[in-house]
Amino acid sequence: MSGLSQVTNLLSWGPLPHGTPAPELSLTADDGTWIRLPDFVGHVHAVLLFFRRRDADTDAWLTAAQAEKGRFDQLSAVVFGVNTRRPDELRSHRADLGLDFPLLYDPLAVDSRGFHASSRVRPVCKDAAVIVGKDGRIAFAAKGRVSPAEIVAELARLEGVAAEPDGETGGVVDIDSARAVDLLDGDGKYVLVDVRTRSEYDADHAPWALHIPVDELPQRYAELGQTERVICVCQAGARSAAASEFLLSIGATEVYNVVGGMSGWSGPRVTGGVAQ
Repeated sequence: MSGLSQVTNLLSWGPLPHGTPAPELSLTADDGTWIRLPDFVGHVHAVLLFFRRRDADTDAWLTAAQAEKGRFDQLSAVVFGVNTRRPDELRSHRADLGLDFPLLYDPLAVDSRGFHASSRVRPVCKDAAVIVGKDGRIAFAAKGRVSPAEIVAELARLEGVAAEPDGETGGVVDIDSARAVDLLDGDGKYVLVDVRTRSEYDADHAPWALHIPVDELPQRYAELGQTERVICVCQAGARSAAASEFLLSIGATEVYNVVGGMSGWSGPRVTGGVAQ
């Protein structure tokens, strides 16, 4: 093997092959619960989302996974995030995003290493997604921030069902900011509501946005003018997901949640009162 090949092999490795027995995973969750992978074998699939650091892209990824939580539950899957930060930091991260699934503390990325989801030379996690099937074997493994929708599709295949339940209509639709801009630039039928705090909104918002904080929406939704076609946005996607569900509950027919929120917004902005 050449020197360059040896370096490449040292610095990177591929995902675990499908069908191989899952490595050991026994970690503490952010709430102090001890999570052992063998406890789920024979009962549910385990979805592991390894992430390197906290940044806007990671927040958007985890928030998108939260938005699919209902489908994960329907497809007999439990979801865990995995990172090397301390439990108190993970607990704060989880609360900030409104995640229903635990974040697991993997000191020095030891367990992550077994899943090929860590650096081979530094004790850090690397972005990766893994599904451990009910049989305890690797059912899916890929590097990077794999779309939660793709993970759902793999779980549906494992369960032998359609990726979307038959007859499911009227649910919240996750979109990115580019799609939101397309809808808002159209015939004016859509309302964009920014559900962040006043300080967040004043610092930076989309030019179309009507500001109503998420906790005030139940009392102020009439200010939207209509609740049939609404696009909700927050900073990362968690608060807007909650707002979207509320609007559905009062009769909205088309509700969109901007995954990644203003952290990932690629459209026009008003920053400090100045259009960008």
